[in-house]
Amino acid sequence: MARYRHILSMTALALLTGATITQGGQIVSRLTHPDHAMLPENAGPTDCFGHEFTPAVIETVTEKIPLKPARLAVDLETGETTVIRKATFKTMTMQRIVTPRSEQWFPAVCPHKYTENFVQSLQRALKARGFYSGPLTGWMDEETKIAVKLYQRKLDLDSPIVAKVTAEEFGLVSHSDFDGIKN
Repeated sequence: MARYRHILSMTALALLTGATITQGGQIVSRLTHPDHAMLPENAGPTDCFGHEFTPAVIETVTEKIPLKPARLAVDLETGETTVIRKATFKTMTMQRIVTPRSEQWFPAVCPHKYTENFVQSLQRALKARGFYSGPLTGWMDEETKIAVKLYQRKLDLDSPIVAKVTAEEFGLVSHSDFDGIKN
């Protein structure tokens, strides 16, 4: 019975982790997206890749552009200025890209490898490096995803999906797990 509960909890963890880990992006493999154009040709059926998409930041600016300047008259005796004709303006609304759209693909740890022990080890590694302060739950919760994202920013990767290089650096996967994948 205990073994059955363990398998059931691992299955639930894999399902929950797969659903929640992709909120920040998407994990793609030959099994999930066999004809995806961005997957490397040499990617095996069990190789996973993280896909992060950041939309462009667009700023809308409204400006008044002068068409005709104001016409003024000065009374020579009093020195008083009178407006004969008010200035006219045209209002222009323009959009400009502040930050362009970006898309990143990177080798990633597949969701089925997010076991309770794997996530606890990930949390432990993040805690040792000062990125995670929560308990070692073994669940890929929001606090853990935020810690992964913050840690991976030093790799120019703004993603809560655990990248292959991060997992290798933490000693969570061996290099042989990714032999067929080229960065």
